Amino acid sequence: MQKAEIASMPVNEQRANQWKKMNSLKPSKTMVWIDEVPWHEIGIKQQLETENDFCRELEFDLRKKLYTWENFQVDNVMENVLYCPIVINDTGYGITMQDDVRQTSEEGIASHSFESQIQSEADVDKIKDPVISVDHEKTQWRYEFMADTFADIIPVKKVGIPMKWFAPWDWLVTIWGVQQALMDIVMKPDLVKLAMNRVMDASLSMLDQYEDLGLLNSNNHNTRIGSGGYGYTDELPVKNPDADVIKASDTWGCSTAQIFVSVSPQMHEEFALDYECRWLERFGLTYYGCCEPVDKIWDD
Repeated sequence: MQKAEIASMPVNEQRANQWKKMNSLKPSKTMVWIDEVPWHEIGIKQQLETENDFCRELEFDLRKKLYTWENFQVDNVMENVLYCPIVINDTGYGITMQDDVRQTSEEGIASHSFESQIQSEADVDKIKDPVISVDHEKTQWRYEFMADTFADIIPVKKVGIPMKWFAPWDWLVTIWGVQQALMDIVMKPDLVKLAMNRVMDASLSMLDQYEDLGLLNSNNHNTRIGSGGYGYTDELPVKNPDADVIKASDTWGCSTAQIFVSVSPQMHEEFALDYECRWLERFGLTYYGCCEPVDKIWDD
């Protein structure tokens, strides 16, 4: 298999060490990494040969990795492993967005007009703690299928959640309405803070369940961390996800508040960072950001 052959190249270890230096803020070359590629424009899906939905997901992922390596590998690292995702069920926060959608592409990119569902303290109570569970039977079927398919070619490992994007404001605006949420930061600040506290309580309950169910995985490898590149580092413990209990404190965490590019740094801190830090402090290392103002995020 091409992936296994590429993974055996010495350049992968060299680049992994360079990522470690950069992530530890040591003098090193600037690492370059390209992601969020418009695959529907490149036409990879049109090349898929498998028919089963799960097989097509695997094939699509492999073709993307190989295309990236051949055309814009920059400082990519190819590892000699295929990950079988654990099938995780999540009941969500108890509110589903109500919106009008205008479809703009075949890949589902769309503009939305969101209905505001948070207008009073009573509405905040609609935000519930997610309930997390695992479909062990489906997970085992996927694992055995992959292990049989790729036997003697490349190792297959089960993986839970190697990196969790934590973006409470990205979700809040879908149930609040973008314009209404930004107005209420000024007009109803106490309501906004009450909602953020409820979201944080619910999210930390979810994180506790991830830990209790053993769903967290080490991300000290070529996992995307936020928008900052790979997670290679010498500053986190190296643990075996198959043998050791992985806690959030053993991993990278990240957070973002993209809509807050529209507010002042002071409001960003008061209505986002002060709450997101409750999440970030659970992790060993953290990455923050995606289109946020950066002139004043931390006082120290």
